[in-house]
Amino acid sequence: MNEPRNLLLLGGSGFIGTHLAFTLANRGWQVSVPCRRPHRHRELLVHPNIRLLEANITDPAELKSLCQDQQAVINLVGILNERRKGDFRRCHVDFIKAVVEACSACGIRRLLHVSALGADQASGSSLYLRSKGEGENLLHTFGQRGLKVTSFQPSVVFGKNDEFINRFAGILSWYIGFFPLACADSKLAPVYVGDLVAKIADSIDDRGSYGRRFTVCGPEVFTLRQILELIITTLRLPVRIMPLGKGMSRLQAVVLQNLPGKLFTMDNYRSLQTDNICPDGGSCETSLRQYLEGLAAMSGNKRDYDRFRKDYVQDKIPEAPS
Repeated sequence: MNEPRNLLLLGGSGFIGTHLAFTLANRGWQVSVPCRRPHRHRELLVHPNIRLLEANITDPAELKSLCQDQQAVINLVGILNERRKGDFRRCHVDFIKAVVEACSACGIRRLLHVSALGADQASGSSLYLRSKGEGENLLHTFGQRGLKVTSFQPSVVFGKNDEFINRFAGILSWYIGFFPLACADSKLAPVYVGDLVAKIADSIDDRGSYGRRFTVCGPEVFTLRQILELIITTLRLPVRIMPLGKGMSRLQAVVLQNLPGKLFTMDNYRSLQTDNICPDGGSCETSLRQYLEGLAAMSGNKRDYDRFRKDYVQDKIPEAPS
């Protein structure tokens, strides 16, 4: 009988992490998910191979304790905005150092990491992308000392409970008339969360992935404006997009970054100056357009649903974790 395989999933209570936890658990991994407030993520406990642990992963001692008896670690920890100055460095660089040290101290030889498309320490267009690139470089540099490292650079990720499509859908549902959109011509290649987590899970035992960095994109390239127009069409909203020029886009960022929630910041603006697409094209199959059409049919009226069942290929419907 095979011994259980233990894996520590850092950031496992988030959007991508939840999907990945179920995928790994279904493949026989014993997945440990540390978080500050386990009671908020009880949906993970429906799978017997997933453990929720109350822990502060930013404490080096606790992190090393969590790494004990693990065969692999996957790091998904990241932030899009700083609450206070230095958060990007603490989360994307200093935390990477702590993870590498904990893995080394506990004899772990396999470490996977999710970065971001466009991450570049030297020439990233935003502090977010530069800090992501610096952390990834550190990971691969230190990984040469015994850790087998693989990193992934996805474009924007969509799927059930995402913070991309759902956030824009929520904002647009409050609008009537024209919606002012900054950086409307920025290009993205949205990737379905199920495709991304499958690639990560497949790579754990793939020796050919050791030391490599993978860009991960969906099959289609959209401008930000086109994505919002798809959402508007899907939800049948009485809204039209009003693209803003560079000057007005910057002004919108300056205003919104000082409001509660930080819906859009100057660092977000700078990130969107770099097209979020893969140079070699998409590596995943699930289409954002078809995904949205499917959601509209399944949550809409009977006429939409009947048309969906007739025209849509059933085996392409993205599945949520079960």
